[in-house]
Amino acid sequence: MKQEIAVYGKGGIGKSTISANLSAAMAVTGRKVLQIGCDPKHDSTRLLMHGENIQTVMEYLKETEKELQNPADILRTGFMGTGCIENGGPRPGVGCAGRGIISSFEFLEKFKVKEQYDTVVYDVLGDVVCGGFAVPIRREYADVIVLVTSGEYMALYAANNILRGIRSYDGDTECRVAGIVFNERKLPDEDGRVQRFADAVGLPILKKVPRSDAFARAELEHVTLQELDGCEVEKTVFQELAQEIRPGMTLYPARPLEDQELETVVLQTENRNEQGYSDPERLSDGKERSGDSIHSCLPAGHADEEAGISAAAVKRLPLYGCAFNGAITCGVHLTDALIIAHSPRACAFYTWQNISSPGRKNLFNRGILMPSAIAPHFTCTDMGQTEAVFGGTEKLKEAVQAAIDQKPGAVIVVSSCVSGIIGDDLLAAEALGTEEVPVITIPADGDIRGDYMEGIRMCMHKLGTELIDRTVRPSGKCVNLINEVAVSVNHETNYRIIRDLLAGLGIEINCRFLGDTGVQELKNFLKAPLNILAADTQDGRELRSWLEQEYGCSFAESAFPIGARAAKQFLEEVAAYFGCSERVPALIRREEEKYQREIERLRPELEGKRVVITTINSNIDFVLQAAEDAGMEILQIGVINYLRQEVKVSDTPERYNINETMEWEKLYDQAGDWNADFVISNYTPQAEDGAYVKDSIPMMPLAGYSAGIDVIRRWADLQRRKREGAWNHDRVYFEQYVRN
Repeated sequence: MKQEIAVYGKGGIGKSTISANLSAAMAVTGRKVLQIGCDPKHDSTRLLMHGENIQTVMEYLKETEKELQNPADILRTGFMGTGCIENGGPRPGVGCAGRGIISSFEFLEKFKVKEQYDTVVYDVLGDVVCGGFAVPIRREYADVIVLVTSGEYMALYAANNILRGIRSYDGDTECRVAGIVFNERKLPDEDGRVQRFADAVGLPILKKVPRSDAFARAELEHVTLQELDGCEVEKTVFQELAQEIRPGMTLYPARPLEDQELETVVLQTENRNEQGYSDPERLSDGKERSGDSIHSCLPAGHADEEAGISAAAVKRLPLYGCAFNGAITCGVHLTDALIIAHSPRACAFYTWQNISSPGRKNLFNRGILMPSAIAPHFTCTDMGQTEAVFGGTEKLKEAVQAAIDQKPGAVIVVSSCVSGIIGDDLLAAEALGTEEVPVITIPADGDIRGDYMEGIRMCMHKLGTELIDRTVRPSGKCVNLINEVAVSVNHETNYRIIRDLLAGLGIEINCRFLGDTGVQELKNFLKAPLNILAADTQDGRELRSWLEQEYGCSFAESAFPIGARAAKQFLEEVAAYFGCSERVPALIRREEEKYQREIERLRPELEGKRVVITTINSNIDFVLQAAEDAGMEILQIGVINYLRQEVKVSDTPERYNINETMEWEKLYDQAGDWNADFVISNYTPQAEDGAYVKDSIPMMPLAGYSAGIDVIRRWADLQRRKREGAWNHDRVYFEQYVRN
């Protein structure tokens, strides 16, 4: 009957020596034994191999192409025919040894290496809290678990933690623990400590391994005890242990102690506080530690940020993706920089799709070219299993140097979950930068550091800190545009609208922070005397506050104007700041004439039509103004307080029927009762028969005078299509391409 035995215990407790001697004793009795060393030190099988250090599985997988891999290259034969395998691992301080164990086990399973043996002994680094090192105790591997400990408190603490790990897999009832191997250290009360622990957790002491110079002699001769003369007592211990650990032996459940209980049992202290020890659950002033104590040592206002918790998570706002995605989506708008995603290829692919989708939509639907979205200028290091195990810093440095050789304005490196978890050294990549081509690293670490918006914030702050030249002074009539919504299909259109309005005042755009702009433009950011928020959102306000505090920037009160009335106010404010108010009347007259011409063109289609609006937007001025200018009647405005913001209504709200407790599900029934012609909401509902037309209010409307016109133009088109029966064409397409 096959048996797989996992030997766990604190590092340095003697697991490898005990595992090798146990395997040798089992082999002497005729068992076919395979010993697998799961410690990165890869010295588990050295005694079985008479001192030879064998190639590790991890080294082999790293150096050998998949199609050339053969288990015979890493499976060696030791004393009495024992099979010997060493997993190995990365150099200290890089990569993930736990992931390495998983990769090795997958390799061994693929080639069915264990099938030729009746006994498998796993020698595991057992005091590491890591899922990779816990692999051998998963149910598909070890059916017997042996704990090695001495009487040292930390050794018993590690053994207790291992029991906790086993219980997380098995619960309180499944039995897989064989017992304890007591590796004697000759400490005071050592026998008593180990016995008390064993009794408390309900496990037997399988054997006591005496402290003996026989082990040192065996190490010098590179052999196990079974091959050493003059150590019959020690040999017998392992021979008896080999007889006890056999198929059909009695096994026990994992029942670990609580920390305080462990101290009481092992050290025989009833209450350590009474003995003068500190209780980890109490603070120095005697008060109970609260669940928020992680923040107690952080400066006020920085606790969440320093703890790596995004603002969105703290405020329970929706999360729109990971920080890695957000940082790259933001960074690609630095048009002459090259971005390196230190990530697996799949992460880069999804980010690429997220960036390019609005670009394709704008190009195909509106003929607007957005170069940074159509062809995002970033690549990835294509991290795979080798980098996850051994670390990807060297591969990253190669990618950065290759990018520098192309002489871009800057190189931006963004880390993903994988590179963040294994601790790759981004600063090593940053050190490759030159004065001509700086390397800027953003440790977004996937979603570990926060969500999509947190990634954008990190990117903005890091690029600003690294590139903005503080010696530049304001000069000329120019502005910076701040916080453009890059994922909106109106992103580039709105930029052009604002650019043309400002040009009418003789004002240029200095830098878009961060729309499509160059490294040199960002360096000259402080040249602009005035900054304008594109979107007056929480994130925009936070960015504005940072720029004000960090660089002393001045901001216009108005953000990008939405609608005719807001556009007039915006132009007057900016013109007054730059002392060019004399240009405003002609510019406003030009824009209002264009607006009125379009209203007159739409009026025959919309005049007298009755509208019900329900909204979660914080500003619907532009819609109401355009609708009324076209002669439409606003029957009711229903407020769905989804964003917990005040809904802004133009002029005097008393002239509107405003329902601040709108019941969404009753909206369409009420619209029918009112003989409404249009029902407008923030989403386009499923089409259905009815006397009215349905449409949505854009979450990111056009800027300037065109905002309201753009919306009611859609209404007019929908009304015309309904009247002309154009919906029948849609039904034909639905039948052809969806139902069939």
